[in-house]
Amino acid sequence: MNRFALMAVLTAAVAVLLLSFAASGEFYQYEDENGSINFTDDPVNIPKKMKARKKVRKDSMGDPNGPVMAVNISRNQVLVPVTVSYRGREEQATFLLDTGANSCTISPELAARLGFNAKDGNSAMAQVVGGGVYRVGHTTLEYVVVGPNRKYDVGVSVISSGSNNDGLLGMNFLRGLRYHIDFDSQTIRWGD
Repeated sequence: MNRFALMAVLTAAVAVLLLSFAASGEFYQYEDENGSINFTDDPVNIPKKMKARKKVRKDSMGDPNGPVMAVNISRNQVLVPVTVSYRGREEQATFLLDTGANSCTISPELAARLGFNAKDGNSAMAQVVGGGVYRVGHTTLEYVVVGPNRKYDVGVSVISSGSNNDGLLGMNFLRGLRYHIDFDSQTIRWGD
């Protein structure tokens, strides 16, 4: 093997090694003297006197199906990325995590993207916050995926929420799941 070929092979091996380190998702958490929680992916950035209080975390934030997922938290509203499927059509959406909702909802816009026609589904009565009762379209999604959680045959109602999300992630999906919302890092850790 000539020197040029050997250098190319070594360069490729080093690149693969570096990529595997970057993909591991390891980062460090430490509490500073003011009690603030800080995160870094480089232990060199941790002040010397804080190194004793660091925690090494191996989270798969880059993996949408991993145990830790990034969410958007605004005004105490937790918006989570979800994948939904209806009649073989899969769509990415953003749902508001709502433990006060008995069941999941989807917006009329998401229903249209999924190809759901209100005439194809059942009609149901839905009571909303404030006591109002509305007739809504109701159907069953093939599945809903949030992080590492997948549930099949999830009932949803088509309701316009008037906000910037595609629906509500209600208790018919959340029931039985363990999760922790970290407002500081804007993440959800699923499981124990």
